[in-house]
Amino acid sequence: MGAGAGEIPPAPAGNDGIGVEPPGNANNYRITDADKLGDGSFRRRFAQNVAAIKLLRQIEGDGRRPATPEEKAVLVKYVGWGGLPQVFAEAGEAPHWQAEQEELNSLLTPDEYRSARATVLNAHYTSPTVIRAMYAAVSRLGFKHGRVLEPACGLGHFFGLMPDEMRARSQLTGVEIDPLTARLARALYPDAEIRAQPFEEVTLATNRFDLAISNVPFGDYAPFDAKLNPRKFPIHDYFFVAAAGRVRPGGLIAFVTSRGTLDKQYPHLREAVAQTCDLVAAVRLPHTAFKKIANTEVTTDIVILRKRAPGEKPDGPAWRESRPMSGGEENPIFLNEYYHEHPAMLLGRMERVEHGMYGRDEVRLADDGRDLSMMLEMAVTTLPTGVYQPPTEAQTAGFRQTIPAPPGVKPNAYVLTEEQGGGIRPPRGR
Repeated sequence: MGAGAGEIPPAPAGNDGIGVEPPGNANNYRITDADKLGDGSFRRRFAQNVAAIKLLRQIEGDGRRPATPEEKAVLVKYVGWGGLPQVFAEAGEAPHWQAEQEELNSLLTPDEYRSARATVLNAHYTSPTVIRAMYAAVSRLGFKHGRVLEPACGLGHFFGLMPDEMRARSQLTGVEIDPLTARLARALYPDAEIRAQPFEEVTLATNRFDLAISNVPFGDYAPFDAKLNPRKFPIHDYFFVAAAGRVRPGGLIAFVTSRGTLDKQYPHLREAVAQTCDLVAAVRLPHTAFKKIANTEVTTDIVILRKRAPGEKPDGPAWRESRPMSGGEENPIFLNEYYHEHPAMLLGRMERVEHGMYGRDEVRLADDGRDLSMMLEMAVTTLPTGVYQPPTEAQTAGFRQTIPAPPGVKPNAYVLTEEQGGGIRPPRGR
């Protein structure tokens, strides 16, 4: 299913330079500093999660859409469960959280509870400081508006923090594995298309999106995708391979990922992605970048790629190899060759730590005391301009607005949907 394009195209819409009339996203929530995302104690965050879930149930029960601005201000404070693993702890592991555990167990259905518990490892939301810097980066590269894919959208912070002009002229598609979180995202961003599926199972057109932007999930497990992941890349690396198939030539990929994507000694993933994409730039964030909003300490990279056109020669800085930081050490720290040549893009200092956050030795980029927002702003100013290429006339002519085929629809089958107003069209071939 991974690279399929099984979508049902309605009649073509007008052309504004990206192939369709933009929806404007006027009903989508706009996150501001007043929302204070991630503020408060763990119990306050738990209470805000519960309040958001109860409000969502009320909105859905009343059959109202869209939610009011006041309701969205409550929903947006949902932070998921990645920073609150204690609410799913086994009996006796977190005795001071027993009341919250019982409340959550009674609030969620069994399926919702299992799905929420499964997100604990990955449901770490992204700092607004980092998201704004990523949009500043793609804007400097030339992206102004277009078809935007968020393949691990969570609650939709990348939609809520999108610059106003960019948002007003873009089509937004989000993919979220947890059904409850996807429902919350739909209530917040009703003008976006939110798919409640794992990214490896979602059906999306190939070579369609102008920008894929996300904080991808991290982990040592490999999603099953027989077509796109025969080498069983771990989940964070898989997102690069899968996104490269969905972004059109000339488009951009901007992901936050584990430092292992760039630093691991085996270059197989980087070589696979480099077959179709060039590295534009990378920025390494200090391990404290997500501590406030996500209660996690992890060293991450913002990796920005550009997809080449067929026949276009590879370009951009070298990034396939990882080399030791210094010679002669018995157990050296390996660092991607890009950072060897661009050390200013390391927003801190590399170090090895015994018994890190999870009790094991780790390599991390330590916070060196500088202001993260200022460092990111300076990093963005070093990026090249004019890298992003808007769609050509031929590409624009080939774009058509699409309606996702319901699950289970086979190639060359017919289906009747409410969105088509009673018309019947064959799904686009996979």
